[in-house]
Amino acid sequence: MKAIHNIHEITKAMGMIASFRFKRAENRFTRSRNYFLEIEKLAANLAGAETAPLHELFEPRKIKKKALVVMTGDKGLCGAYNSNLLKMASVWLKDNAATSPMIVPVAKVGNDFFRRKHIPTLLGYPEKAMVDLALAKKITQELKTAFLSGQTDSVEILYAAYRAGTTGRPQIIPFLGLSYLAQQGMGTVRRAPAQNESVDHIYEPDLNTVFVSILERYLEGKIYMTLLDSLTSESSARMLAMTQATDNAEEVLDNLKLLRNKTRQATITRELSEIVAGASVNE
Repeated sequence: MKAIHNIHEITKAMGMIASFRFKRAENRFTRSRNYFLEIEKLAANLAGAETAPLHELFEPRKIKKKALVVMTGDKGLCGAYNSNLLKMASVWLKDNAATSPMIVPVAKVGNDFFRRKHIPTLLGYPEKAMVDLALAKKITQELKTAFLSGQTDSVEILYAAYRAGTTGRPQIIPFLGLSYLAQQGMGTVRRAPAQNESVDHIYEPDLNTVFVSILERYLEGKIYMTLLDSLTSESSARMLAMTQATDNAEEVLDNLKLLRNKTRQATITRELSEIVAGASVNE
């Protein structure tokens, strides 16, 4: 009972810490999401416009090599959060075995897992706890360099999207190349004008400069948002896991207390019976 009580106190404290980190991560994610959605809409509109300048990130390629960015957690004790992501990554590797698949692990759990399995990695980032723009820019720049240099022909991102009250939903989204963004923009542009009215924009200093700048911000924003989404989901999963562990510890303690009381009562009853029996014999 003493050991379980100690575990109960530890899980309770960890749950409180996870709750604080979750609220902070959720606040950052919520505040950044609206900005990113506007950047994404603007980038899609520019990419889908007929006047959009040519860009090497939009050039169609024959997919010979594929890379998957896997965003796990830095620690365990968060339920099935990490295992679900790693299982999905393993399935992706099997499904894309013909395209020389490579992994880009982000966070300690993923790095350790793929190193133990001797799975080839294109890049690696051992920590995710300090999610900031500097990390997002570093990942974006190195992935873009690998894509443009031909080290990979496709980059996708696997992460757990935050869903309130759950451990997150693992999903894979495209990152590079950007043909999906152009297709998305074409649909948006066609629906946007009302009553067949054309929309004219003025670009300063020029369309190409604006286009390149917006694309850079979009790519950095996408990595940053997936990092924040992943961090929020991880904190939520750890908070739920610690809460469940605390509840389980309380249930075990209650059962042990009941067992102790029953055992003690049985002992007292047996001793009283022996005393009464002894007194009857003496009489």
